[in-house]
Amino acid sequence: MSTPTKDLSQTALIDSYRHYESLVQTIEGIVWEADAQTYEFSFVSDKVKSILGFTPDEWLSKHNFWKSHIYPEDQEKAGRFCHLQTQLSRNHTSDYRMVKADGGIIWVKDIVTVINEDGRPKWLRGIIIDITESKMLANLDHLEKEILELNSRKNTNIETVLQLYVQGIEGLFPQMKYSILRVEDNKLYNWASQSLPNDYLKAINNLPIGPETGSCGAAAFLKETVIVNDIENDVKWAPYKHLVLPHGLRACWSYPIIDSLGNVIAVLGIYYKTVKGPDATEQLMIERSAAILKVIMENRLYAKTIHEMSLLTKQGQELANFGNWQWNMSNNKVHWSDVLYNIYGLDENIFPATFEGYLEMLHPDDRERVMGTIKSAVEHHTDVVFEERIIRPDGKIRHLKSWARVILDEAGSPVKMIGACLDITDTKTSEIKMEEIAWMQSHIIRAPLASLMGLVNILHEELKPNLANEELLTHILYSAHQLDDVIRKISEKTQK
Repeated sequence: MSTPTKDLSQTALIDSYRHYESLVQTIEGIVWEADAQTYEFSFVSDKVKSILGFTPDEWLSKHNFWKSHIYPEDQEKAGRFCHLQTQLSRNHTSDYRMVKADGGIIWVKDIVTVINEDGRPKWLRGIIIDITESKMLANLDHLEKEILELNSRKNTNIETVLQLYVQGIEGLFPQMKYSILRVEDNKLYNWASQSLPNDYLKAINNLPIGPETGSCGAAAFLKETVIVNDIENDVKWAPYKHLVLPHGLRACWSYPIIDSLGNVIAVLGIYYKTVKGPDATEQLMIERSAAILKVIMENRLYAKTIHEMSLLTKQGQELANFGNWQWNMSNNKVHWSDVLYNIYGLDENIFPATFEGYLEMLHPDDRERVMGTIKSAVEHHTDVVFEERIIRPDGKIRHLKSWARVILDEAGSPVKMIGACLDITDTKTSEIKMEEIAWMQSHIIRAPLASLMGLVNILHEELKPNLANEELLTHILYSAHQLDDVIRKISEKTQK
């Protein structure tokens, strides 16, 4: 009776082992077991095929397979860490890169348990999980943060920003050759490239865009992504493949960067030395690259435009002696433009602009009127235009014409007043001179003329001149009236 029982027990054990093995094979990771002293693997689950592209037999049949398939730059660090933790009998976890059967590179997380026998490490058992996507996203986040911080620095040019970004991307994707091309006047120009050959970059510089001008020229022309898996056999590359194939480049993916106005401002050019298309992680990287580069490029373009407009505005203000100002009512902070300081004859490093300081510089005869105008504008939320006189520190009086507008918050309360100020002293001086001329014309010049006309009338009445003299007096009187009319009209125009 013992034999059937024994057979049943063995059958149950086999079934249990098969159940366990089936369960292991369903885990979304490579389950493995290795000798803790020799690092020879005794078991690798079937998941190695879908993650790395190798079969379990390929892994188990080759000595030192695990370490030799760690990405070269990570081999020493990963091997040393595992050895140290094993000797200390510590369970451990590490992240490193592995090379797939097709040459691709993935990030893995290796979770290791150390099994001891007789107080010494005997077995290593663990699971290798593909963390490429999450690792790349974290690394991209870090790279993007660094690039945005660099881009925000005032004296950093865009070429430096783009070059460091290209280096960062190629650090995350070591087999990738990443480049950025500027699009200008429907032509391509190299903007940033880390590892593409210089002679190839020179050959494609100043290349016109078009539907069959390689991947990048086509992407810029069509305003859409162009994926060329095999350069040698793609019609778009037919005229240009002799430039790129000698350098071992076999695939090129291009992604246009389009600004808010719908214009292509740049193109990403991504090359590989193998015939391939982008995987999910690479596609995600391309989309994120295009998004952040669009932000950087548009901000730089806008900043350049604003800077140029600011320079033009400043030049215009200087030429016209026209300054502007802002008054923050909540904290009584006032900002004056450089030209306004010049108008007031003040040094901004000595005179802190305040509303009270402005009032003190007003001409005493104008102060109450101007204060009333400003108060009325604030109370009624209206724009105002007024003239004022100021007394500069050197005692000179300047005539100004000012414009002001009240800015309201969301609740409708005034929080700020902005305005501009034009120095009209020269105009006012001219007006005063014209008024003086008009007064002289109407009083000083016309007075002798009136006397002359009076004398002619007296001569005409008293002397009873003969016909010839009467005609002469009449002509003199007529000419005097004409001259008086001319002077009167000139005086009226001068007054206007």
